[in-house]
Amino acid sequence: MMSEQREYIRIKDQAVIRLSSISELPTDNEEHPLPLPNHFKLLNQIISSQAEEGQLLHAVESDSSATAKYFKIQNSKIQSLAQLIISAHPDATKFPEQKVSISETGVDFYNSIERPVGSLLALNLIFMPDYLSFELYAKVITCVSFSTDNEELGPIYRYGLQFVNIGDQDRDRIARRIFHKQLEERRKQRLGQ
Repeated sequence: MMSEQREYIRIKDQAVIRLSSISELPTDNEEHPLPLPNHFKLLNQIISSQAEEGQLLHAVESDSSATAKYFKIQNSKIQSLAQLIISAHPDATKFPEQKVSISETGVDFYNSIERPVGSLLALNLIFMPDYLSFELYAKVITCVSFSTDNEELGPIYRYGLQFVNIGDQDRDRIARRIFHKQLEERRKQRLGQ
C-alpha cells in the first residue's frame, strides 16, 4: 500500500523572523517563550475575524451586492488602520525583514547564527507589510553555511525549519497567505509587472 503524501506549495515572501533555542516543546498551558506584543495579537484577531466574516459576506452578497461591498470596504479600512498603528510602534522596526520561502509545513531563510540540525526553536514569524504574525515552534531540518563576498558579515547559514505542533488555525492562516500571494503574483504577471 502506497503512503499518501501531500504536496505543499512553497512561495517567496518578506518576513521578520525572531528565533530562540528551546530544549523541549512547552506544554499546552505554558506561554510561548517569544510572546508577540499585544498589538500584533490584536491585529491577528482582526484578520481572523475578517476571514470568518467572508462566509457571511458571501451570503449577504446574494441578497444585496451593495451591502456586501460596503462591509468589505469597512473591513479593509479597519485592517489598514490597525496596520498603520502597528507600523508606528517601536516593535515594528526592531527586527529587520528578510526574504523567506514558506509553505504550510515550514520556512527557509538565512541567519548569522549556526544551530544544530534537530534542535528545537521558538519563533515569531511576522509577514510584511501587513504584520500577519505567528508564535510557532520548529525543528531545524537544515543549517548550511555558505560564503558571501562581504567579510564583515561573517558566516551566513541557510536554514530549513519544519513547523512542529502547529495548530490548525495557524496552518490555515499560512495557507491563506500563500494563496493570496499566488493570486498577487499571477495578477502581476498578467499586468506585465
